[in-house]
Amino acid sequence: MIFSITAGLALAGTIVVAAPAHAATGCAITPYGLIGARWAELGGANGTLGCPTTQETDVYMNGVGWAGRRQSFVRGQMAWSPKNGSKLVVAAYSTNGYAYFDWKSTDRFWDKFLVRWTSAADPNGGQEDFIGGNRGKAWTRLRTNSGYRWNVKGCDTGVFGSRCQPYWTISVTG
Repeated sequence: MIFSITAGLALAGTIVVAAPAHAATGCAITPYGLIGARWAELGGANGTLGCPTTQETDVYMNGVGWAGRRQSFVRGQMAWSPKNGSKLVVAAYSTNGYAYFDWKSTDRFWDKFLVRWTSAADPNGGQEDFIGGNRGKAWTRLRTNSGYRWNVKGCDTGVFGSRCQPYWTISVTG
C-alpha cells in the first residue's frame, strides 16, 4: 500500500482522510452568502470566529416558522435573521476573557436596539438598550466557560414608549 502524507494518516492499515482545506479560506468548510460575507469582514479563518465547524442549517422558531440560518465556528456562531432585516447577520464569540455580540446590516435605521444575553453562570441573563442605527456590538466579562447566548431586536422610541420588532433574532452562542 502507498500512503500519501497529504491525503491522510495510516492507522493499522486504515486510512483516515482529513477534509481538504478550501484554498481561498484555509478552512474545510467555506461560509457563503450573507454569513460568509460577514465572516470575511470579521477576519475570516484568522479572525474572531475562526473556521466553520458546521455547514449553515435552517432555524425554526415557535410562532415564527422558518426564521433563517445559523452556522457554528471554532469560537462562536453566526446567524442570518431575515425576519429582523433581510440582510441582518448576528455573531457571537468569546476571546480574551470577554463574550462579544455583533450585529450588522439591518434594512433600516432603528432608534435603539434591545440586546439580551444568558449563560450558565447567569441563567436569568440581562437586557440592555443600545444606541440605534443599523449595527452594533455588545460585550460582557466571561463568568462561565459554556458560552453566552445572545439575541437582539430593533425599536423606535415614540412619545408614549417604544415600538419594537415583534421577534428577537435567531440566538447565537459564543
